[in-house]
Amino acid sequence: MSDGGTRHIVFDPAALQTVHARRTFLSRLAMAAGATALSPLIMKGYGINEMLAAQAAACNTSEDVNLTDTDILNYALTLEYLESTYYLRAVGTASLPTGATVAGIDPDGSGAPGTVPGLSTTTPPAPASFDVVTFVTAVRDHEISHVLGLQAALSANALARSGFSFDFKNSYDSAANFLSTAVVLEDTGVSAYLGQAGNIDDTAILATAGSILGVEAEHASTFRLLTSQTVTPDNAAFDTPMSSAEVLAAVQATGFITAAPQLPFPK
Repeated sequence: MSDGGTRHIVFDPAALQTVHARRTFLSRLAMAAGATALSPLIMKGYGINEMLAAQAAACNTSEDVNLTDTDILNYALTLEYLESTYYLRAVGTASLPTGATVAGIDPDGSGAPGTVPGLSTTTPPAPASFDVVTFVTAVRDHEISHVLGLQAALSANALARSGFSFDFKNSYDSAANFLSTAVVLEDTGVSAYLGQAGNIDDTAILATAGSILGVEAEHASTFRLLTSQTVTPDNAAFDTPMSSAEVLAAVQATGFITAAPQLPFPK
């Protein structure tokens, strides 16, 4: 909608709540499975120019609004608020990154991190060997660090965390629920960052976004390992980017965001 010459994308928690909408959301995210493929890229039969053209096309998304770098950073911050809150509510076994507090990251939560039944006894499939709770705690800290970094970059222009409220439904009822939701969130993050790669003007911001995208992909691949989703020959060579409108609509479909400020995007 428009308001005084300013275009807005608005979170509507009641929208896209039908079974069809949820299935569409999941099917769209399934297209992002290529983000976690760690096998070598083999472009057999492609010349270098063809390969570069295909890669450029894969990273192209259609935005119906002209996003500034500030818009894009706030868009990224919104997703990082969602992810950091999700993991903070699941584990509280270690101190938070410097500058972060439970109240600062999760002001609408219960005031203390909780636990996920069965997560502490979950083990990765052989031959991988690592403690799952320790891994989730590391992911929590990565997402919190992303929040702190984006807030610092945006300074007074940063959307306030207090303007958001999150409800992750039954995601914490079991380790299986928690891990499957983590896959969805990480896939969304990868597709969102990739979708804005061609829209960022500042090269320093682009480099930072690229480094965050790489970490999100590492998270996604490990969570897929924990849910027995492995890389197969059917994985695409290029990931599927998503525009800001597509990502925000997909996030709405989960019902996880119960309140949020308007995101002002200029025409």
